[in-house]
Amino acid sequence: MQADAKAILESLSTAVLLTDHNLKIVYANTAAEQLFSMSISKLTGGLKLTDLIDKSQKSLTDSLQQALKPHAQGFNASNVLIIPEPHQTIRTDLYITHYSGKGRGLIAEFKALDYQQKINQEMALRSQHLAARDLIRSLAHEIKNPLGGIRGAAQLLEMSYGKYEHLTDYTQVIIEQSDRLKNLVDRLLGPQRPNPLTSCNIHYVIEKVLSLEDMATRGNSDIRFIKDYDPSLPDLLLDVDAMQQAILNIISNAVHALSEAKTAHPQIIIQTRAQLGSRIINGIKYPSATIVSITDNGPGIPENIRETLFYPMVTSRPQGHGLGLSIAQGIIERHNGLIECDSEKGRTVFRIILPLRKDKLAGKEV
Repeated sequence: MQADAKAILESLSTAVLLTDHNLKIVYANTAAEQLFSMSISKLTGGLKLTDLIDKSQKSLTDSLQQALKPHAQGFNASNVLIIPEPHQTIRTDLYITHYSGKGRGLIAEFKALDYQQKINQEMALRSQHLAARDLIRSLAHEIKNPLGGIRGAAQLLEMSYGKYEHLTDYTQVIIEQSDRLKNLVDRLLGPQRPNPLTSCNIHYVIEKVLSLEDMATRGNSDIRFIKDYDPSLPDLLLDVDAMQQAILNIISNAVHALSEAKTAHPQIIIQTRAQLGSRIINGIKYPSATIVSITDNGPGIPENIRETLFYPMVTSRPQGHGLGLSIAQGIIERHNGLIECDSEKGRTVFRIILPLRKDKLAGKEV
């Protein structure tokens, strides 16, 4: 492929695949990598165009075979169901063009139907989350001020009437409960002075989190942790302590869900990948991103809280405070990132998406 033509295809936001005369994929642009969540090497490593299309759409498969014939016309297909991986489905419009020359094959253009809808939904949810968080923080500030006065008054009572033991018991309850509420309010408010950002590899952060989780369970957990890292990822500018807290909150939730559900053969997969090609995060377009996916095979998140999952005080656990994911989201947003969640019975995935700017990825500027 000529360099100019390849550069044009790489600059497109539309996913483009080229096939040979057997429908084997011989080229995929960066947008196709992003849409199908597959590397170019995997897409062009023996896959056929028909391998990506749901098997129930046999008429479409037949049309693709017909389009390979000499002098055949291209065609369009709407609402095509693509299944690049198990548990992953994509609805697209498909545009097929026949080409010939040195070889013969098809040009397939894919436009995801839910892409703009997903962006709009992310923006709407983020606005709701920010409004809810601001409300909670305002309330937390209002609660925190009188708490100090209540605690101080209890201490004065204890100093003045300490000889009456039964009164001391009451003042201790007031002091202990005031301290408990203060700790809860501090968690709602989050860190007041964030740490400076330093260059750090995301795998270092994940390994620290897994070490902490192992110490917390003292190695007695039967949960299997599977690590699937991309070693080529560049360092990021991170508040390392805060990012550890964000990832720890997500993994701890997964551990609790697996343990409480007594899931057979429980496992958590931590995967890191680079996402090349433009990505819109919180309304800003970035040239590329790092994605950390945390997947468990637990019972899934109850449907009634999925839309409000990142709100403070939302939880499905009787003993939970519902702050872990809200705190994690706040930390990721301070890094200009985004958290996504997909959940169904037997599979829950949290994706932390962190933008890259002019980082060197696999030796190339992106």
